Amino acid sequence: MIIQDIVVHLIEKQADSGPSNLSLSQQSIAPSPSLEHFLEELNKVYNSKPSKIFGSFIDTEVTPSSHNKSESEADNPFASSHFLLSKHLREEITFIDYTHQSMNLLKHYIDQASKATGGYMVFVNYTLFGSDFMLIAMLNNVAGVSIDTNLGINSINYLDINKFHLAARIDLSLWRDDPESGRYISMIRGKESNKLSEYFRKFIGSDETIDSKQETSELFSAVSQFCDTKIQDNETKSQFKQKAADFCLEQADKGQNVVIKDFSGYVADNAVDDFMNYVNSEKFSLSDEISPNKTVIRRFNKISGRNQQVSITINEEALGDTVIYDADKETLTLSDLPATLKAQLLNR
Repeated sequence: MIIQDIVVHLIEKQADSGPSNLSLSQQSIAPSPSLEHFLEELNKVYNSKPSKIFGSFIDTEVTPSSHNKSESEADNPFASSHFLLSKHLREEITFIDYTHQSMNLLKHYIDQASKATGGYMVFVNYTLFGSDFMLIAMLNNVAGVSIDTNLGINSINYLDINKFHLAARIDLSLWRDDPESGRYISMIRGKESNKLSEYFRKFIGSDETIDSKQETSELFSAVSQFCDTKIQDNETKSQFKQKAADFCLEQADKGQNVVIKDFSGYVADNAVDDFMNYVNSEKFSLSDEISPNKTVIRRFNKISGRNQQVSITINEEALGDTVIYDADKETLTLSDLPATLKAQLLNR
């Protein structure tokens, strides 16, 4: 990972209060091992968030290489943050100027959202795996404690990078090379409702065209139906589904998309053409690549259910082996029980 520029600003606002206040840094943070560690952790946490929304800038005429200002931007100085970003990428304004003007734009939108609260705004321009990115994240302080050199306990505040308040990552390389892709922006919401986070979407200037959860579910629906209709052997079905889950989970951990062609080559092996034809049929609405959702992946190939007394989750491959279901008697027989479960049962 190569850090090009990073800066942190502060926007302070209480819900249902007056206008927000800005505290702006005047220069980028100097490179250091601690800064590199911070960004690596920030990127790792961002990648791990399951429910991302993908989209593109609403004004598709504004790109890193365009020089014309749209009518909406000419009429409204608060209309577009990506116009500012494109100006910076063309080196018409500095990184600091870009972030300062962006913060004023954010203030404009956050002041219109009565329930919105502020936080520390991190702007990071970095290169990873040969692609350039701009990460814009809102983080908050949390209270904690530390042990000093005299073994005393002190109260401290620290930046909680494990919980994004709001965040967006722009794949600058994809925006430049394929602006029609419709997925070069990813966004993460905090726990607020869609309405409360609407100001952030307006600030970024993005639509919301692709839901990672929905498209991952669509892919695994295609995998399941392909296995049911094209594969007879249960063990082969199980292996196919497990490879599908493993491939998608690995891509999700890397923060990378699942390219359907590569996915098919890995999971379908000798049946690549058959699988590609199947998923590209009118039955499914899959793009050439999808953004994997970890929650959907982990639930795939599992059977689960619960009532007031029992909660059960079973790997599908265990059916007929260590898990036997008798449909007539409506009973489930389990063998090879986990050691921890047996220990608890013996102690009852």
